[in-house]
Amino acid sequence: MKNDKMIQKGINYAKKNFIGYDNHLALDKAFISRYFSLKGKDVLDFGCGMGGMSLWLAKNMECRVDGYDLDENHIFIAQELYREYPMENVHFSTRNIITEPIEKKYDLILLNDVIEHIKEAWIPQILQVLIHKNLKNDGFIIFTYPPWEGPYASHMHRIIPVPWLQYMPQSWVLKAIGKRNQPTVGRFDLYNEYLALNKMTHRKLTNLLKPFPLRQVQRNSHTKLNRIPLFSHLNLNRFFFRFLVTKELIAFQKVGTDSTKI
Repeated sequence: MKNDKMIQKGINYAKKNFIGYDNHLALDKAFISRYFSLKGKDVLDFGCGMGGMSLWLAKNMECRVDGYDLDENHIFIAQELYREYPMENVHFSTRNIITEPIEKKYDLILLNDVIEHIKEAWIPQILQVLIHKNLKNDGFIIFTYPPWEGPYASHMHRIIPVPWLQYMPQSWVLKAIGKRNQPTVGRFDLYNEYLALNKMTHRKLTNLLKPFPLRQVQRNSHTKLNRIPLFSHLNLNRFFFRFLVTKELIAFQKVGTDSTKI
């Protein structure tokens, strides 16, 4: 377990994600609020991290949320945050769904800033379990992530504020990260976090999802241009615009209904 200073840093970060809107989860919260009605529904926050999003969903969307994560440090902080903001409709646990399958079925499964961190060889088996075993018929699965082509895909902006770092000579990039390396609240330091990224793109994700009975019902590709009122509702993700996408937010429905609302 991390030291007390690091734990408190994680709690403060998770608390901002829970109660704040001016943070990296603002787009996710707006996306879910706009397109989904979750009152009384069951939600799986897969790879819930430190729990801020799970608690936000439970409080603001009035749903039942199970938050699972492989990282025991993240779950420890999520449980600490839960003690400060107790809710009967939230549950956190460290769990590997491959070795310990979840028997419950969910109306919605959320992978918020998760899919790009999973080892690519593991993704098909994880999706197999989530979609076939845990997602209800007509249920929804949401992926949000910074695509590999975009300016912040490296996740290193906090220590190297240079966009499109992933396209620069990797020998220089790794050396620069190594010099500025920092521990994180989770199991990995920043250097190893960068090395573990699977270079996720929309094309790669949709190819991984092809074997499954899903249909895309909503895709928001956010760029800095969306802050301009004239472009606020445009999905600028074709041709060279895909290199400007800061975050992809995509929802799929398990086929069996024409409804696009829960």
